[in-house]
Amino acid sequence: MNPPAPRVVIPSTTKRDALVAIIAGLLVLVFVGYGIMQMSRPVVGNKLTGVVVGKVFTPQKEQIIDFSGRKITSTREIDGEYVLKVRVEKENRVYEVPVEKPMYESKKEGDEMTFLRPESEQR
Repeated sequence: MNPPAPRVVIPSTTKRDALVAIIAGLLVLVFVGYGIMQMSRPVVGNKLTGVVVGKVFTPQKEQIIDFSGRKITSTREIDGEYVLKVRVEKENRVYEVPVEKPMYESKKEGDEMTFLRPESEQR
């Protein structure tokens, strides 16, 4: 019987293939890093600052239920809808800004308030 021929090991990747893979990985990493940096920047064009010119409370008792999947995570009752009317001089307009009760109670007419532009008008 003849002994089996010795196995010849052929490298599965060349230096060129390894270099291409490393460069592609670095490009993906740079792209992800750039995306994270862009998302962490503060919102510039969509923030508005104005003066509170009115407060509107609409009583409508509601129970708000928060859930995740099929589990109820929390329930809370609200007294109604709290809205601050904010005049923005630069836009020459009055915005109705829905807020939570603590914010509604802390602001008085004449106070300055910064808020995000409504989604339908964002630039």
